[in-house]
Amino acid sequence: EWNEERQKVLNQALINFLLPQFEVELRKELEEAAFQVGINAAAENLHKMAMEGPYRPISLMHEENRFLVPTDDIPVVGVCCPTDPKEPTYLVSVSEYGELNDHLAIPPGTRLDQGKNRGKIIDFLLMSRPLAVLVGTSGGFGSRLVHRKLTDLINEAVTRWNSRDIQGEDEDDEDFMQRQEKFQKYRPQRMYGMDDDDEEDLEWKCNADLIDDAVPMVFGHSARGKKEFPDHAPNLRVAIAIARYGKDPVGELTYA
Repeated sequence: EWNEERQKVLNQALINFLLPQFEVELRKELEEAAFQVGINAAAENLHKMAMEGPYRPISLMHEENRFLVPTDDIPVVGVCCPTDPKEPTYLVSVSEYGELNDHLAIPPGTRLDQGKNRGKIIDFLLMSRPLAVLVGTSGGFGSRLVHRKLTDLINEAVTRWNSRDIQGEDEDDEDFMQRQEKFQKYRPQRMYGMDDDDEEDLEWKCNADLIDDAVPMVFGHSARGKKEFPDHAPNLRVAIAIARYGKDPVGELTYA
């Protein structure tokens, strides 16, 4: 009988007291371990983002002192591809101080390389003449599609600009003069490295590239982004931040 009573006491102590206590302590240890893993992963990701250097356009890669060129002065266009097909795609050019110079909205459901959009984008590129067009990757497949189409449009815009003073074989003098007059509206001072003395000798080079827009997405939907650009759509703010991030990743990371 006493053995049976002892067995009952032991079972009760194990089930009602010891096992619940073990479970609480184990859950606490696992929670602390998971929390530490999360902190380490976040710290590692933050370190990687903080160590991210400014984007270097392909045109600078073959220069001897390419890493000494201040990226703040490099004209960059940021592109935000929406995740919602009902929202427009934004192209944005920013100044050396990160201020909005100009932007272009491509209506949803339309193609970049057809109709009026093609002419508007080429005109926008000729006006801003960036060394790089950076497309955010949050749009997934849409971002890759936009990147491919923009590459073709950039090549066409670059060809037009660099051949603006070359008269075609089938082009008469009057048509050539009219074509040159059209280029007068594009502002030469916006182009990196250009001044009044070497405007005729400078060749414009530009490339499109994909860029991680995790930080710009934070800014575009943050209270600070709304305060700085209260009248702009979130994706337009994201496009601005993409251009800024390409020029100064650390500055945009701390600002977002």
